[in-house]
Amino acid sequence: MSDEYVLAGDVGGTNLRIAAVARDGTILYRTNGSTPVTDGASDIVAAIVEAAESVIRDAAGHARPMGFGLALAALVNPVEGRILSSPNLPQLDGVCLGAPISAKLGLDVVLENDATAAAIGELWLGSSKGARNSIFVTLGTGIGGGLILDGRPYRGSDGTAGEIGHICVEPEGHSCGCGSRGCVEQYASATAIVRIFRELSGNGGSPTLAGRPVITASAVYDAAAGGDPAARETFRVMGRHLGVALADLIDILNPEMIVIGGGAAGAWDLFIGDVRSEIAARAFKHPADRARLVRASLGDSAGVLGAARVIYDRLSVPTPT
Repeated sequence: MSDEYVLAGDVGGTNLRIAAVARDGTILYRTNGSTPVTDGASDIVAAIVEAAESVIRDAAGHARPMGFGLALAALVNPVEGRILSSPNLPQLDGVCLGAPISAKLGLDVVLENDATAAAIGELWLGSSKGARNSIFVTLGTGIGGGLILDGRPYRGSDGTAGEIGHICVEPEGHSCGCGSRGCVEQYASATAIVRIFRELSGNGGSPTLAGRPVITASAVYDAAAGGDPAARETFRVMGRHLGVALADLIDILNPEMIVIGGGAAGAWDLFIGDVRSEIAARAFKHPADRARLVRASLGDSAGVLGAARVIYDRLSVPTPT
């Protein structure tokens, strides 16, 4: 194996992951840490640099890294290396994040939206490998999306394309953090699952299971798996709303497949039937029949691998396909 590698990172509101990734996608070394709880962007820059330097030391037997791809849960301008909006890390809003990291590490730094990076990772080495047109949807605290069109990531005019979580599915629905109402994120994310369950089960909005308050989507999943009616209805509501959004995407983009990842995708068997029913009822038949719904396969490595692939593509370094 060549000793060439790139640095790749995935920075979210909670987790900070940095890895050394070889040309064939092998993760040579990685570090998993926590994103600092701070009001200062400089503290986050310092944490990223510290983790990157740790990985570089671990990879000392290899050549110097050729660049640094960094995926973030944010709207980014990859040309300027600037964060346009970061709901989970608002202290980064408007910050030119690439330049200070580049200056400290002596590497070119390229920023990428985390869901777009995950879509690239799944295309390279995961569930959508070989597809020319695919959509990646991540169901987590919110809902993110990444678009692959004609074999290439589609970022839009300003790098903000793929905000699937903010497709409106209920015009007069719940308020969303984006400023709109009725976004699918308010009906099919992990956060939404907890809210919907509380609404359906009553008890003053604070239901319990086995004597404990329900505060996580995984607890709702466990309840649904055990036959709890309100919990099972929660996932039907989730599936119907997600299906509405995906039907729109199928009609607009005519994908070969839709890859669904994120923590809430673990409840696949409880919601996917309703997703498929809504797509069949709403989308044009031919593109709906063509679009395969599949689960993501790379887990929390998808963003890191996608960020690495971005750097290799920028360097025009051949990588296995």
